[in-house]
Amino acid sequence: MFFQITGFAIWILIALLLVGRVYRAFKERARLDMKDRWVVITGCDSGIGLGVVEQLAAEGANVIACTYTLEGAERASKAGAKQTLQFDITDEAAVQDGMKRILEMTGGNLWTIVHNAGMVQPGFVEYQTMETFRRVMDVNYFAVVRLTQPFIQMLKRSKGRVVIISSVDGIVSLPGNAPYDGSKYAVEAYADALRVELSFWDVHVAVVNPATMRTPLALGFFESHKKAWEMMEKQEPDGAWKETWTREWLDEYVKVNTKNLESIAQDPIHAIQDVAHAVAAKQPRMRYLSGMLAKTLFRALWKMPEHWSFAVKKGTVTPLPKIASRR
Repeated sequence: MFFQITGFAIWILIALLLVGRVYRAFKERARLDMKDRWVVITGCDSGIGLGVVEQLAAEGANVIACTYTLEGAERASKAGAKQTLQFDITDEAAVQDGMKRILEMTGGNLWTIVHNAGMVQPGFVEYQTMETFRRVMDVNYFAVVRLTQPFIQMLKRSKGRVVIISSVDGIVSLPGNAPYDGSKYAVEAYADALRVELSFWDVHVAVVNPATMRTPLALGFFESHKKAWEMMEKQEPDGAWKETWTREWLDEYVKVNTKNLESIAQDPIHAIQDVAHAVAAKQPRMRYLSGMLAKTLFRALWKMPEHWSFAVKKGTVTPLPKIASRR
C-alpha cells in the first residue's frame, strides 16, 4: 500500500510539474505592443546586435542602434533602426555626447537598453598582455556600467528593461580566454546587483548567455589566438613562455580547434530571439541560455561539482602545450 501511494504521489508531482511548465510557456508567449517604444542597442555593426535591430524594428520599436563603425551604422539603418549613433563606447567624451543625443531623440522616454557590444581576445594567460586584460574589461564591463548609469531615471519612469548579453563564459570560465571570461563574470555580478536594486521600481534586468553562434566575432575566435601570441612576442621576444607555447603548437591548436568550432556554431537567431523576448515579452526571464550547448553542456558544467567541471575543461585543451605533453 505504501509503495502504491508513493507511486501515485510521484505521478501527481510529475503531472503538476508538466502543467507548470506548459503554463509558464504559455505566459511567456505574450508580447507587449512595441509600437513607439524606444530601445537603445549597442554593438549593432553585425551579428546578434544587427539581428536584434531588425527583429525589434519589425515589431514597431523605435530602435537607436549604436555602432563602432560607419559601415555598421549603415547596415543598422537598413535593418530598420530609426536612429544610429557611431561612437567608441570606451571613449568617455563620445559616450557623454551619445547620451545627450539619445535623451534628445527619445524625449526622455526610454523602454530598454540592450548591452550587446563586446570584444574577445583569446589566448592562454602566459601570453596575454595586461593591455589586453584592461581593454577587454573596459569594453565588456565598464562600458555596460558607464552606459547604464545615465538611463536609470528614465527606466524607473517607464518601468522598463535592462538586457545584458553576457556569454556561457559568464557562468563557466574556459581555458584560453581569461580576459573575456573575467569581464563576463564581472558583468554577471553587476547584473545580479542591478536587478535587485531596480526591482523596487519594477525595472527588469535580464541576462542572455549565448553559446557559440555563427557570428564574425565567434568564428574568428581561435584565429585570434595568433594576435595575442604575437603581441606577447613583441613585448617579450625571448620570454620563457615561448618554450611551452611554441609557434608550432599555436598553429596546430588554431587549425584543430577552428574546425571543431565550425561544427558546433549555431544560427545566431537563437540569441536574437532570446534578446527580443527579454525586451518585448510581458513575462521576461531573468536569464536566457541561448543555443543547444548553452542549455546542455554549459548548464551541466555550471551545476556539476567543481572537480568534475575542472576535468572536463582540462580535456578541451588540445593539442597539449609542449611541457605538458611530455608528462
